Amino acid sequence: MSEHRAIDYLNEMQKAAAEALYFVGGMDEAAFAEDNLTFKAVAFCHFTIGAAASRLLVAHPEFATEHPTLPWTKICGTGNRILEDVFALDPSDIWDATYRTLPELLVEIDAIRHWHAEGE
Repeated sequence: MSEHRAIDYLNEMQKAAAEALYFVGGMDEAAFAEDNLTFKAVAFCHFTIGAAASRLLVAHPEFATEHPTLPWTKICGTGNRILEDVFALDPSDIWDATYRTLPELLVEIDAIRHWHAEGE
């Protein structure tokens, strides 16, 4: 199996973030809390983002230093917290994390892609 490039991990993070926002599109927090399927799907998206970020930093440890605008420790930690507390996840926490962090994450990933496309 070939080693993943940093962009492959960023793609996974971007895909999971976009999916989470798509899944909650048109919902309010109360509807989200009542919809167990969407709640679990969005929680899994957050887990996927954390796992991809963790693997990116293991495979490419310099990446965090090159791109300090992303809160790498927090992103990786979210995946770990979801895994550790899977039976005690609070829909309100996942809702807040989705709307508070994922739009910004998508902007940052896009900026990183642009930075690399420019050859810097």
